[in-house]
Amino acid sequence: MDVILWFLALGASGVPIWILWRAGRKAKMLDLRLAQNDSSLLVEDGVIITQMNAVPPGTQITKNAYVVMTPENGPQM
Repeated sequence: MDVILWFLALGASGVPIWILWRAGRKAKMLDLRLAQNDSSLLVEDGVIITQMNAVPPGTQITKNAYVVMTPENGPQM
């Protein structure tokens, strides 16, 4: 019976450690993706964008809009 209780205690201790490790890994990956300007973050489930910095002047932000990146127009003749 003591062996079973020890396994239960180890399991009960292991689950919170695993949850913390997973959250830390996710935060580290998010920081890395933000540093690399990963545009897939805009449409990823589980990521909520509440603030956008360094957007061009006059930019209008529409919630839940599909984002399409277009190339800049070159000089017209």
